[in-house]
Amino acid sequence: MGLSTDEIMRVSLDLVGWDDVPADSTVYVSGDDIETALVGIDLESPEIRLAHDLGYDLALAHHPTGMGARLDFPEVLDTQVEFMTAHGVPEDAAEEAVADLRSRMDHGGHSSNYRHDPSVAELLDQPYLNTHLAPDEYGRRVFREVADDLAGDATAGEFVDALATIPELEAAETDVRLRVGDRDNDLGDVAVHHAAGTNGGASVARAYFEHGVDTVLYIHVGAGDTAELREEFADAGKSLVVTGHIASDAVGMNAVVDALEERGVECDTISGCGIGRDD
Repeated sequence: MGLSTDEIMRVSLDLVGWDDVPADSTVYVSGDDIETALVGIDLESPEIRLAHDLGYDLALAHHPTGMGARLDFPEVLDTQVEFMTAHGVPEDAAEEAVADLRSRMDHGGHSSNYRHDPSVAELLDQPYLNTHLAPDEYGRRVFREVADDLAGDATAGEFVDALATIPELEAAETDVRLRVGDRDNDLGDVAVHHAAGTNGGASVARAYFEHGVDTVLYIHVGAGDTAELREEFADAGKSLVVTGHIASDAVGMNAVVDALEERGVECDTISGCGIGRDD
């Protein structure tokens, strides 16, 4: 007897001990007795059709594609404020740092075709869900453990090298980048800013740096944000480490796949999921 879509969502939440489904994760088309799944970082209309045509019981994506997971996405940005205040950033400064991002995500969701991919799954009667924040939280804890295991006098370069030994990051075609700062910078206080919906851009990293954080980890960042931060902090002993988007997402999604296979669901991985995973 296979699992239901709700039970599969629960498997992802159980990895990090959460009870509630985050706003960026949802079941688009429900299903029962799921024994096979096509799992990927991005599964949209073509991959939904692929899952259907190949006979998979479920299309399981990481990134949200529509419905509430897209429209309510700004709610998960509250986590950005929680992370910043935990590192000593005053709440008003943290809220200000996230304000533009929150507005952009709200406008983007409101203008999106939030029905497009889910409606394809509905037409095909293809069970389809995405789980985003919980797998990212799993990955954040992995990165946090790497930082915590380093000696107190560690450098930013040593942090980069230690992160690069994580199987998904080691196997990826991208590498771990030090986008701002020098390898010999003191690692100091590290903010692992992952599992907050998306990266916080220059404004969030700036808030960390201005309130005593020495090193910020993002899994991706834009070129414009990097340029801003380099101009302001390149000579201030501050470091921005960027681990690589898809490889970093694979850390959590590979854990979801492992947990599902332990429950008897046969999983095939595409679209970035499976990087560095022992089959």
